[in-house]
Amino acid sequence: MDPEGCRDLPNADQELLLLHLGIDDPTAWENGWKITGVIENTAHIWPVGAHSDWLWSLGLPLLTEVQRHQGKRWLIGLSALPGCGKTSLGRWLEAAAAHRGLSLQVVSIDDFYFSADKLESSMRGNPWGVPRALPGSHELELLKSTIQRWKGGHDVRHPLFDKALRQGRGDRSGWRTCSADVLVLEGWFVGVKPSSDDDTSPGANSRIDPPLTDQELDAQGRVQRALKEYIPLWEQIDTLWQLRTLEWASPRIWKLQQEQQMKRDRGTGLSPEVLEGFIRMISSSIPEESFSRIGADVCFEVDPERRLRHVRVRS
Repeated sequence: MDPEGCRDLPNADQELLLLHLGIDDPTAWENGWKITGVIENTAHIWPVGAHSDWLWSLGLPLLTEVQRHQGKRWLIGLSALPGCGKTSLGRWLEAAAAHRGLSLQVVSIDDFYFSADKLESSMRGNPWGVPRALPGSHELELLKSTIQRWKGGHDVRHPLFDKALRQGRGDRSGWRTCSADVLVLEGWFVGVKPSSDDDTSPGANSRIDPPLTDQELDAQGRVQRALKEYIPLWEQIDTLWQLRTLEWASPRIWKLQQEQQMKRDRGTGLSPEVLEGFIRMISSSIPEESFSRIGADVCFEVDPERRLRHVRVRS
């Protein structure tokens, strides 16, 4: 990433975002971050080709949010479709926070997938053949109790999930302790609630090609029932940030790139058949309209090249 590279987000959007965070002088805010050393000392963490807006309009504003809530337990939700870049953003946030002495930890909802045997059982029979990712594949009671204990001021331990294990099907790989003041909970459907009848009607799925099969429509109903169980968790989130795709076809591009990178880094990944099932699942298991109704406090619109094109904040 070139921190001085061209920015795509309109200045008016940037100013609105910073005002939302209590910053009324964008120039002073930028200059303040430039002298901390955090930008140059964490530049290597961003993926090659990452756009500078991810630093100035997303990373540093999120870090400003973290800074505002030091000394208390504060849960930030980060919702973005698979492959969008939330994992890379999370790595940068942890490194940048450490550089500034801020108490922050990033936890993925994926870390709370069931262990292998129960995960296989929970996913058995889904029409996309995916080994994980659907609502209902997480040890939800453990996740909810972990967040509740952490919010109560306790240090907590949470599992870690390695997607490269079992030939890309994934499994738990250990545990991590969390004692941070601020926790970022990231995931592809964080904040998504059960859809209305209109969202799951045949017309709502008309953009999916080929059309949903009867088995996929049945599975969509099961996903909606599973999402109800996540509502108490979403209610624990203090601030929700969302990266929302401008084009529903983008996750296909992003997921393919993500798998290619994992194979380069780890030498393993999903089989082509399972990968195609994953891509189909992303576009059809939860209606597109559900991601437009999350009600995020901060929502970025992201184009297929992962450029930030617009931001909306909730007043």
